[in-house]
Amino acid sequence: MQSSDLARMANQIADYFVTYPKNEAIDGIAKHIHAFWDPRMRNALKAHMDTGGEGLSPLLSEAMAIYFKGPLAPKPAKVTSQCKQPKGAEPSIAPGGGDG
Repeated sequence: MQSSDLARMANQIADYFVTYPKNEAIDGIAKHIHAFWDPRMRNALKAHMDTGGEGLSPLLSEAMAIYFKGPLAPKPAKVTSQCKQPKGAEPSIAPGGGDG
């Protein structure tokens, strides 16, 4: 597929999301391309972007730049030792195991 065809199709997706708030639009564009585009098409789009991305809308370029960086790592949970165990949290020891 030619890069001009990919750019046209990708820009149509971006045009759909242009009325959304920017964060939602970027997320929606990336999710749509990930879900519905063949990996070969995504790779061709990335190659087109790597060579300058001629003809791509700014919103699409921003969404794809974030998409091609890969998934964002979740923030690690902070565990504090100030948490108190609830009373009665000790397991009972019953014949045959379990809390009987």
